[in-house]
Amino acid sequence: MVSDKDDPAVVVSLDRQNMVSSVRHPPGLDLTDALTVEAWVDARDARQEGLQALVSQWTPPDAYVGFSAFDAAAIGGLPTRGYFGAVFDGRYVYFVPEQHGEEGMPTHGVVLRYDTHGEFADRSSYSAYDAGQTDGLQTRGFYGAIFDGRYVYFVPRQIDMVEYHSRILRYDTHSDFDDPKSWAARDMGEAHSQQGAAFDGRYLYFAPGFSGDPTLEDQYCGRVIRLDTQAEFKDPQSSTSVDISEFLGPQCACFDGAAFDGRYIYLVPLYTGVAVRYDTQADFADANAWQRFDAKPLGFQLAVGAVFDGRYLYYCAYGHATIVRYDTQGEFTDASAWQRWDADHTDGLRTTGFDGGFFDGRFVYFQPFFLHMGPGERDNLFHSHYLRYDPNKPFADPASWQAYDASRTDGLHSVGYNAGAFDGRYFYAAPWQQGPKPDRPGEFVTHGIVLRCDTLGTSGSFSLRYCDYGHNGGLNAAVPGPSFVVNTERGPLSVALHGALSVGRHHLAGVYDGQRLALYIDGELRAIREGAGGLVANDEPIAVGHIHKGQGHFAGDVWGVRVARVARSAEYIAGAWREKLPVGG
Repeated sequence: MVSDKDDPAVVVSLDRQNMVSSVRHPPGLDLTDALTVEAWVDARDARQEGLQALVSQWTPPDAYVGFSAFDAAAIGGLPTRGYFGAVFDGRYVYFVPEQHGEEGMPTHGVVLRYDTHGEFADRSSYSAYDAGQTDGLQTRGFYGAIFDGRYVYFVPRQIDMVEYHSRILRYDTHSDFDDPKSWAARDMGEAHSQQGAAFDGRYLYFAPGFSGDPTLEDQYCGRVIRLDTQAEFKDPQSSTSVDISEFLGPQCACFDGAAFDGRYIYLVPLYTGVAVRYDTQADFADANAWQRFDAKPLGFQLAVGAVFDGRYLYYCAYGHATIVRYDTQGEFTDASAWQRWDADHTDGLRTTGFDGGFFDGRFVYFQPFFLHMGPGERDNLFHSHYLRYDPNKPFADPASWQAYDASRTDGLHSVGYNAGAFDGRYFYAAPWQQGPKPDRPGEFVTHGIVLRCDTLGTSGSFSLRYCDYGHNGGLNAAVPGPSFVVNTERGPLSVALHGALSVGRHHLAGVYDGQRLALYIDGELRAIREGAGGLVANDEPIAVGHIHKGQGHFAGDVWGVRVARVARSAEYIAGAWREKLPVGG
């Protein structure tokens, strides 16, 4: 093999002797439509959730890049409006059907899908499918979704104002979107709502919400359902449940969103202010595997969704502005591991009332929804006053926070969103509602205006990651694992393993040839995805083991790095993976 010094395609080559945390943009990089990025690593931490960057030219800018909006309210002749959350499968964003807002709150099952390889403002990039009757079941009214590497699971919530349900809907991404055979449903047999879910790579954990009469919402439920994604979907033995309120107390009920930090599952309290977590290394039914912490003395109020930056878990303030975060390196029941910040009036905006959140590797974003302005149901301000925090700066410092008003993007009334999904560069906010109808008591205005937030712009070209953040969005989840993302002139393209690696030494390589992306692990091709577009040119540094100016720290050692402006062959990668390992590796 030609040495790196003699190979004109190699623009960065580092090993143990000359390893640095970042390299200024090499003048000869000149990326066009081909790239190979390699890293030799020694992973020390078995925790597999959270963004862990290896080699990246990827710098989310200091200021907001900008927003775009598109009205997707009537795709394919279907009423594509009223969604609770979204999930990304590596190419498509699926918006989760909830309700249309007419009298009696009729829920629906119309799934909206956006192809991120298409133009955002082109209707042909969108499609819709009505899954409201699947396998003989009413499959309507969902809240959040999970992607396990092949299947998208829609989290069951309720049917109109009639009943709460546990009919989980599943779509096979290896099959046609509009083919009824691609869809399956199963009733898990529990009459309570699920409000978001978390995923540990094998099991889905549904966050319990309400039971009883949906018109009253006065009975809180603490029964957590767990589904084994490695078992037969319709096998009754694949799911089990435990009522945590029986051993943690009645306040440990009614949650809205869940998260995973690589070991613990966190349930986000909607009303009670009592946070709960479960140790995935313990028996699900063991009361000792569960913990509670009363965060009300800290000022914890309502919360919907949570977002994880690799160390801190941020609970998204719902209807108010007090952001509470927990340091996952501290004891869960130790008040000193918790902090709060009143983020209202950041940059002169009413930055309050959020519904989920995002993390782009540098900033934590809070998805705006509405602000309580008075005692009545009509005394609310639906807005898009985005709030974000820089974890490199003090939490309780106004200078660490920024705001942006996206309420009138591209001439549209772009307000009223419920969480969303992230494709590596863009956040897609799920269109929900804009408030009560002025002439129809009991009804409200749902919409289909998708709002997209650009977190990168032209300030990045590629990022090779040991692990990505699977729970990015606040109410959705995906299996974590290695990934490779490139920023093209047509938007981001990515390929992922959708599975965790073992602790120890590995060689990871991402290859892009202008037509497809490939991800190699230890010399073997493990994942491939089609995708085309010229790479975005920029002068950002190449960072090793983190995101430049941000987080995404790798939990281990990077022994070698190589970046080349060509697409290496499978034979080349197969012969390269042992090159820079330590002696004896």
